[in-house]
Amino acid sequence: MTILPVLQPILGICMTLFVSYLLSNNKKAIKWRSAFIGLGLTFVVCLLVLKVPFTREVFEFIGQGINKLLDYAVDGAAFVVGDELAHGKFVFAVRIGSSIIFVSMLSALLYYLGVLQFIVKKLAYVLMRTMGISGPEAVSTAAAIFVGQVECQVLIRPYIKNLSSSELFCSMASAMATVSGSALIAYTALGMPAPLLLAASIMSACAGLVLCKIVWPETDKRVLSGAVELSDDHKAVNVFDAMAKGAMTGWDIVVHVMVMVLAAVAFIAMLNGVLAATVHLGGHALEVQDIAGYFFTPVAWLLGVPWHDCVHVGRLMASEILINEYVSYAELAKVMHGQGSYTLAPASQMIAVVALCGFANLSSIGINIGGLGAMAPERRSEIARMGLKALITANMATHLSAAIVALIG
Repeated sequence: MTILPVLQPILGICMTLFVSYLLSNNKKAIKWRSAFIGLGLTFVVCLLVLKVPFTREVFEFIGQGINKLLDYAVDGAAFVVGDELAHGKFVFAVRIGSSIIFVSMLSALLYYLGVLQFIVKKLAYVLMRTMGISGPEAVSTAAAIFVGQVECQVLIRPYIKNLSSSELFCSMASAMATVSGSALIAYTALGMPAPLLLAASIMSACAGLVLCKIVWPETDKRVLSGAVELSDDHKAVNVFDAMAKGAMTGWDIVVHVMVMVLAAVAFIAMLNGVLAATVHLGGHALEVQDIAGYFFTPVAWLLGVPWHDCVHVGRLMASEILINEYVSYAELAKVMHGQGSYTLAPASQMIAVVALCGFANLSSIGINIGGLGAMAPERRSEIARMGLKALITANMATHLSAAIVALIG
């Protein structure tokens, strides 16, 4: 057995921390103790999922539950669009759209009943006590595991205008580093393993906090701390109202996802068409993803991917940033089911699943500027300036999680 597969992710973890240090706004203010505690939490989550039988079985049980939710969502779609279209050949708009709407409805119901707040508060308490972060940061980061990147920030809306720069940056980057419950369901519908996706989202929440507090350490002494009351400016009047509002919110998300995926794929196809007519390498037309993928090839290697798979994984990582994770997971799903134009080793597939599990793409910068800017108009320019750095930090968080999975798995 060669030692290289072990050294690769170790080097990747060290390199990620080092790059974060280089990007830091205030290197002297970094609290390394909190950073390493957060790193330890990320390792613990990975160990619980991959190595501890009981918790691995719990995550597998949750994964089975997620798959069951998918079945229920498809049943609903079958009533609307017909059984043949819903249960037949995979149609992105039907499968993904129905799952997002259904899970959004369930999330709204759980919020109305107080279940979601209870879970988020407990997770936030753990983050506050272990990593020393403020209440608003802890709440928004914990909520990001369950809801979207704007929705998790809506929960701390009353605090946003008074957040320190570090807290605001952490809220943005951590939200980009994780995925919502509806997105997790959608990725599972594409064929991704649900337990690994859930673990990856939790791991990247911890990893995001670690890197955020290195890249943008806290220096404001008046940082808000203590408990945070979750806000709900549009409280439902009863269970049925909550379900209806949740479903309609899900529909809004579906429209956004479909429009963004359509526009992104069409735009990249246009660029690839231009490249195909002008640039060729070895008799083959180059694509945008290929060009960007070459830059991510060494990054993929640092995550623990075998060298012969690095170009392909690098392409997936580039596609996730340039377009979105849906497109990357769709390509990866074909590969995992033996229908792709190339193959990946099982270890490479696992690393890729984790590395892609986040909202860290270019469109997320606009989503944060629009969402957070609407909640705190006076800080819109500050949010815009933080966007690119938050995107880089969020991507490094998912990469850090992937390297840890490669090391332990």
